[in-house]
Amino acid sequence: MKLVEINKDNWLKTVLLTTNEDGKATVVEKFVASNALSIVQSIYETGWNVRGIELDDKIIGFTMYGLDEDTKNYWICRLMIDYTQQGKGYGRKVIQLILDEMKQLHDCKSIYLSTEPDNEVAIKLYESFGFQKTGKMNEGEAEFVLKL
Repeated sequence: MKLVEINKDNWLKTVLLTTNEDGKATVVEKFVASNALSIVQSIYETGWNVRGIELDDKIIGFTMYGLDEDTKNYWICRLMIDYTQQGKGYGRKVIQLILDEMKQLHDCKSIYLSTEPDNEVAIKLYESFGFQKTGKMNEGEAEFVLKL
């Protein structure tokens, strides 16, 4: 498994991934914004890195991370695994890959993320990496931080 640049060869495959159980990508999905929306956001807002999650030469997920210019904090603001690939332990592997890349970013001393408060699977996974609740809500999502 590896993180790969989004490019002319994989952007459409990335955009069509979904967490929706019916297999139809939408702009806003159950726990995450669409990959298409995130890619556009990364073009118009500086500081964001978008990556495909590749396994055996196939794109199975997407992430967006970087420096939020408004808060001046580093964030993992998107992470999704296609609905056909969930429940296989890939989330744990990809979080480690993202953290490894983010630790190389200039002046990255802590990493924030947020998730729906009822997304118990994600919360348990994030906490297993040492993310802790900040006690704040961010656009209706529970905020977490990992101090490096």
